[in-house]
Amino acid sequence: MGIFCAVGDVVARVNFVAFFDAIMAIIMTIVVLEFVAPNGTDWSDLKELGTQVTVYALSFFWLGMMWINIITIWDQVEKIDRRVMWTNLFMLFFSSMIPFLIVYVSANLTARIPLLLYGIDVICITICNQISAEILKNLNPALEPMVNRLRKGIGIDLCVKAVGILLGMLLWPPFVIVAVFVAMICLVVEFSSAHRKGERG
Repeated sequence: MGIFCAVGDVVARVNFVAFFDAIMAIIMTIVVLEFVAPNGTDWSDLKELGTQVTVYALSFFWLGMMWINIITIWDQVEKIDRRVMWTNLFMLFFSSMIPFLIVYVSANLTARIPLLLYGIDVICITICNQISAEILKNLNPALEPMVNRLRKGIGIDLCVKAVGILLGMLLWPPFVIVAVFVAMICLVVEFSSAHRKGERG
């Protein structure tokens, strides 16, 4: 049967989406358990958490944006196969590294290696997401207009992140975080535009 065996029934799709949603929910919230409450109760005491909360908020909304995009595509999915499952499993693996990387980056915001690892991880997640979308498009022809329009947005997203990593390694490591934020905004705009065009089409 092999890795490319079809799994096209509705039950398999629903079960896989439920599994994906559950894992993403855990990944998006587990890092909060790493927060240490400040000793004091003044606003100044919260400054200790400033960097960690900022990186967490960016990662949370970036993952949330990705999840919204995935769910929007999967609403029109009728067939999946094991290629889709494996691609999304790899995406969940890279996503599961985010909580660790948030803590690592927060404690070493001006160090190159933590930011490099963070940047590579979010790029891997984005690539897996796009590969999954392309496979789903081939299995579900109705997705073709949406996925084709989104390809441009993903291209911009990856370019922004790559430039951010380059600038971060050469000039200032937090450029990686800035690039992820900019890429997120660009992708939200592009995806919203593609979704509206899809509805009109």
